[in-house]
Amino acid sequence: MTRITHYVNRVCDRLRRLAMALLVVFGAVMSVIVMLQIIFRFVIYIPLPWSEELARYLMIWTGMVGSFVALREGRHIGVTLVVNRLPPKAAAGVAIFVQAATILFLAILAKQGLALALINLNQLSPAMRVPMFFPYLAVPVGAALMIIELTAGVLQDLYPTEDGTRRKLSAATLDG
Repeated sequence: MTRITHYVNRVCDRLRRLAMALLVVFGAVMSVIVMLQIIFRFVIYIPLPWSEELARYLMIWTGMVGSFVALREGRHIGVTLVVNRLPPKAAAGVAIFVQAATILFLAILAKQGLALALINLNQLSPAMRVPMFFPYLAVPVGAALMIIELTAGVLQDLYPTEDGTRRKLSAATLDG
């Protein structure tokens, strides 16, 4: 099982690098589009009808892909007041339970998000005239990435490996 844990951790690391590159591209494109929108609307007085829509869809994708990166780097907020007071074995069990429950929630989210994306396959966006499938696809893709990361976390907790020790479980916590 440690081989599987090692493999899943490697997959998550590669996905994280790809996600980080996508986030840079999305951020750069959004910045350029918003600047163009400002210039065209307030300087040239001919607004670009598609710019706001594209920036919005890129922001949705950025949020969903960014959630995976934040999860991978342990940057999601966690409330640990009760867990910190448990014995170490119980705390580890609670951590695995929470990860499993989150996987279940994300699986439902991915399934419903994909169903919604498929329903909107033939609907076109108002300004760009692209299928609404693509903006809606951000939800199941982001959920699937987070499921892979949480699976890696559960495997790392159950069958620890050296390469998984870099994984930060709760970098940002709130006690209280």
